[in-house]
Amino acid sequence: MPAPATTQLWDDILGTVVAPGTVSLWWLYQSGLVVKSPGGTLVCIDPYLSDAVLRSYQQARTVPALIDPAVAALDALVASHAHEDHLDPDSISGFMSHERARFIGPPLAVAKVVSKGVAAERTTPVRRGDIVEVGDLRVRAVYARHPFEPEPAPDAVGYVVEHDGVSVYHSGDTQYDNEIVVDTMRTSASLIAINGTAGNMNAHEAAMLAWQQKAHLAVPFHYGLWSDKGYGEGATLDPAIFVETYHRLDPQGRTFVLTAGKEVVIGVGGLVRG
Repeated sequence: MPAPATTQLWDDILGTVVAPGTVSLWWLYQSGLVVKSPGGTLVCIDPYLSDAVLRSYQQARTVPALIDPAVAALDALVASHAHEDHLDPDSISGFMSHERARFIGPPLAVAKVVSKGVAAERTTPVRRGDIVEVGDLRVRAVYARHPFEPEPAPDAVGYVVEHDGVSVYHSGDTQYDNEIVVDTMRTSASLIAINGTAGNMNAHEAAMLAWQQKAHLAVPFHYGLWSDKGYGEGATLDPAIFVETYHRLDPQGRTFVLTAGKEVVIGVGGLVRG
């Protein structure tokens, strides 16, 4: 069993001063992402911090959780859809125990949060095209298509998080679809699921999407949490596959491979520091 989360990363996030004209990101494995603005607004998208999937799909996490929901006082917990590795059932109560936290997600995800005893007025259901202001961040729901047969997610969305011209696309779980391109052109950074199983693009498809988006920075994620075989046969879990494919499409384009728990600074034109 991986060691429990410590408070170190959260303390580091709280102590980070974000420069004007940028946002800071921290990857939490899989598609978990903390976003911090210059105004100190804190949003966390799709954090999976427990071992809930061990109960439902017999997949044990192989790395420790990097933050503890009980100490992580967010302005908003955001989920792309209701699947457990994106809306962790064992983390909802901890995150929402903080008075200022609100929840943003599609209707099925909102229903799951309300079933945990969270007041409905602290939730905001979103569909494609909806925009929610959170402090000095703007969270825009964009198209996703996630037909995962055992647990359909018909209302799944992705997000573009924006601040002062900086824009970060978070794919959530989705297959390739040109409607995503329509919603997400020319973002400062594009973070895309690459695992290629369970209703997601593979690394080659994800690279093609980033190229078509004309993103300033192309970033793979949605890997690194379980053993490789836990992702299913044919999974594409090596971010180098994404990087190689993307650079065949755009030799001058910029890619970045995340390190869990390490700050990445994004400006209007892409990577500032990471």
